[in-house]
Amino acid sequence: MSKKVARYSVSYGLSGCYMPDSVSGPVEFATRREFAEYIRSELDFYEMPASLFREVKLRKLWAFIRRNGASVAHFSLDHKGYSLSFEGLTEEEFKQREGAE
Repeated sequence: MSKKVARYSVSYGLSGCYMPDSVSGPVEFATRREFAEYIRSELDFYEMPASLFREVKLRKLWAFIRRNGASVAHFSLDHKGYSLSFEGLTEEEFKQREGAE
């Protein structure tokens, strides 16, 4: 049995638009700390307020991911009409997207 990890595809763009400005990933995280560092780095990269990190409620989200998997743990951080979106992936979806790069 493989170790449970969080797998995501991350996109950034105008809120509500079909096509994002950029897509990162797939990315995976074995620890909550790795996930937190990645979220913070994305907020910094897109010049979004660091305070948005608190909206994630990472401790609760990580517990949910450990129980149910990341594929049902999507979330977005919005600021001034832009959205940083985290789309949870199954292991199979992750492998497919990883091979497409």
